[in-house]
Formats: sequence, C-alpha cells, structure tokens
Amino acid sequence: MSFKFTIKTPDREVFQGEVSAVSLDTEDGRIQVLTGHADFMTTLLFSQVRTDQENHSVTYAARSGIFSFDHARGAAELLCLYCEEESEVNLQSAAEYLEFLRTELGKGDLSSYQVLYLQGEKLAVEKQVKGK
Repeated sequence: MSFKFTIKTPDREVFQGEVSAVSLDTEDGRIQVLTGHADFMTTLLFSQVRTDQENHSVTYAARSGIFSFDHARGAAELLCLYCEEESEVNLQSAAEYLEFLRTELGKGDLSSYQVLYLQGEKLAVEKQVKGK
C-alpha cells in the first residue's frame, strides 16, 4: 500500500509520487509516516527525509519546513524553503552559505526577526555540513 507524497520549495516541486513510508526529523523528534496514518502536522528545521518507494529509497536534505499528512486524501506534503536529493547536495555551496550566514550575523545591524531566522538557518546548515 502507498500514499501520495509531494515535496515543494518556493521555486519548484522537488518530488511527487507514491511512497510506502516517509521518515524525517521534526522539532519534536524522529517520525515515520505510513499509509493510513492519522491526520498529522509538524515542523522541521533540518532533516534528512527518506522516502520508501516501490523498490528503493531516496533521501533528501530539507530545511525550514512544514510536513502534513491528510488521512482522508491519503496524501502527505512537505513545504520547505530548501530541499535537494541528498546525492545532489553540493558540500562546497553549503559551506559557502554557512560562511555568508556567519558574516551576516556578525554585522549587528539586523532586526530580532532577521537574527532569529539567520540563527536557525546557521544551525540547519551546520547540521547539514556535519552530516556529509
């Protein structure tokens, strides 16, 4: 048995297809969603998102997102600011982005919202770079 799963970022649809399970790290801990799961919604800062498909699994690196499962539709969706198939993640680009975040945070002329956002991004990218 399977369910529909979609991963979207602001600029593209990263994945859409049938999966038998989705595993990810939420702000409250690791979860796995299977067909028939109850309605569910959660948030994530950074997570490896594993999709189990018919004969294989694919892992994505996702940041800053909302995951939801709709039991009535038999469908799940992950809306996030960043997501790439893990095999396509460029470690050099992630390290350059991390340096940019450190520079911006060091400027001191940011609003409290900007600081919170950039600190969250920094933590997520550090975790991503460490995982590679």
